Amino acid sequence: MDSPPPPPPSLPPASPLPLPPWRPDPSPAVLPWPDLLAGAAAATRRLIAAHSRHFLALSSLLLLPLSLLLLSLPAPFLPPVSPSVSLRSTPPPPQALPLPLLAAAALLYLAAFAAAAASAHAGFFGRPVKLLASLLSVPASLLRLLLTALPAAPLLLLPLLPLPFPLTAALAVLGLLLLVPFWSLAGAAAVVESSAGVSPLRQSCRLLNGARLAALSAFLVFGAGIGVTLWGFGGVAAETYDASAGWAGMAPVVVKAVVGTAVLVVLMLYGMVTNVVLYMHCRALHGELTGEIYNEFANSYVFLPFDEGKDRHVVSVVTVWP
Repeated sequence: MDSPPPPPPSLPPASPLPLPPWRPDPSPAVLPWPDLLAGAAAATRRLIAAHSRHFLALSSLLLLPLSLLLLSLPAPFLPPVSPSVSLRSTPPPPQALPLPLLAAAALLYLAAFAAAAASAHAGFFGRPVKLLASLLSVPASLLRLLLTALPAAPLLLLPLLPLPFPLTAALAVLGLLLLVPFWSLAGAAAVVESSAGVSPLRQSCRLLNGARLAALSAFLVFGAGIGVTLWGFGGVAAETYDASAGWAGMAPVVVKAVVGTAVLVVLMLYGMVTNVVLYMHCRALHGELTGEIYNEFANSYVFLPFDEGKDRHVVSVVTVWP
């Protein structure tokens, strides 16, 4: 008799299919926060250098008036300067910051951030960066940023409390330090993703999973730099000089205003662009940029020697996928 046919060979276990490029990886890649921060800083430097004239014009239109407004405010931690000698043994109290000027400064800052974020997002992928397009995107982005900033509105009410200014400032700084590791990327998400309200806050909290120290470190670096600049060069409008001495008497005030404005503009510009670049890097680590990069660089992945505006880090994400 014929022997029975052998049983069919067992099939190997099915391997999991790779995720399509439009679906994010549920487990984000792990990258040490110093490397993430260093990569964001390097990408920010290349991005601003590649579009230096654009960001210079943007800074002159939005950040320069903001810097002059901030430097003209009275220095909150210093007593008012007076040429006369006071007979009182106790120093006069610090000057209160005017709320209308603070509101104007906040609106100018949000408008500058909206324009800088639109420009940084376009330059991140090597797209043409146009000044008019960035400025035209400001009104809609400004409204989204205002709606997104509503949950942090209690911090804006701290100056109205009947407390000493140092205590009020300490409470504001403490509140910011608690919110930065979760919501620091909400502004970039609101501008780039055209969303507002709670959605950018949730997106920021999710993207900063594993990158909270990087976001907090970036905030501390730029926040400390801006704070020291305002403390050292603030209150320019209250400075007094000897008009009879001519240029020699006015030169210290002019130099103080020019140097303080330049330092403040550079710090705010790099801080805004770094925030957007860090947002893009966090999205790349979560696998959310794979589809966008595929559509952007589907035809060519070649970097020309003079092409420094495109970010090589996110292109490496495509080369290792899947």
